[in-house]
Amino acid sequence: DLFQQEMVARERLEIEVHLARQIQETFIPEALPACTGWDLSARWRTARQVGGDFYDIFELPDKRIGIFIADVADKGMPAALFMALTRTLVHAAVLQTDTPSAALNQVNDLLYPDCRQGMFVTAVYGVLDTVTGQFTYANAGHNPPLWVHKSDLPASGEQPKVAVERLVRTGIALGVIEHAGMTERSVQLTPGDMLYFYTDGVTEAFSPDGDIYGEQRLLQLLMDSQAETAEDMLDEIDAGVNHFIADCPMSDDMTMIAVKMTGQP
Repeated sequence: DLFQQEMVARERLEIEVHLARQIQETFIPEALPACTGWDLSARWRTARQVGGDFYDIFELPDKRIGIFIADVADKGMPAALFMALTRTLVHAAVLQTDTPSAALNQVNDLLYPDCRQGMFVTAVYGVLDTVTGQFTYANAGHNPPLWVHKSDLPASGEQPKVAVERLVRTGIALGVIEHAGMTERSVQLTPGDMLYFYTDGVTEAFSPDGDIYGEQRLLQLLMDSQAETAEDMLDEIDAGVNHFIADCPMSDDMTMIAVKMTGQP
């Protein structure tokens, strides 16, 4: 009967979504690169079984590390498919180009013809030189990663003052216009500095009263944090967001990366 057919169809769909989830999980790095003087940690949580958030951290020649985070402007299966395409293009572009901006410009030009459904991707791709501590990045319309470093201003009391700087956008989201003309910027990290990358599932989390977590709460948390490690930092943010949303379900995918410079370059 019809009910039976519907049950079978629903079960089949559930199996397909579960398989898509498993495939998507294989795209997420199993282990992060280990490098002396650096501490790395990452989290990936989807609001549904499959999602449009993605991150990747990979080794490059000359003791450099590539760091990539992205968010497709959609959810569910379409976003997951589009993310798989983006990931493939990024991996190819990284091998064929010399700079983060050139890599994202290439990905944009390859994605653009396929973006007819109004889908696009916000992304940050940066290259960290683990020897010098220089981080060079291109930001395609994504939430600005946050650079936590010692402030130049004198601290009152014992604690050294902390400053948080936004690694602002250097171009438009990928797939929106042809020849986006992405640019890049560099920052110089020193021991104790931390880079924090995230998708908007963090700042757009809602409380039961309908308040939004927002960037200001995140900045404050980073400035007040006593976290010693990258993992501790992500635990603190996770706890802060979970406390804020209380019993509300996650409305969006949530992805985070923390990179801390521990030793002398």
